[in-house]
Amino acid sequence: MNPLSLLRFFLRLPSLAFKIAGLVRTTNRARRGFKRVLRAEGLPEDVVGELGEHFSPQLPSLFKR
Repeated sequence: MNPLSLLRFFLRLPSLAFKIAGLVRTTNRARRGFKRVLRAEGLPEDVVGELGEHFSPQLPSLFKR
C-alpha cells in the first residue's frame, strides 16, 4: 500500500466522522419534529410514542447509541 494514500485516508477521516455525526443529528432532529407535530395534532402520548418508533428512520447498527 502506498504511504501517501494511507496519509490521505487519515487526513480525510475527521471529515468523514463529522459528516456521519451530521447525519445522526439530522435524523434525531427529524424524529423529534415528527413527534412534536403528532402532539400538536392532539394525539395521545402513547400513540405518539408508538408512531414515532414505527415510522422513525432506522440508522445502521454502527451509528446507534
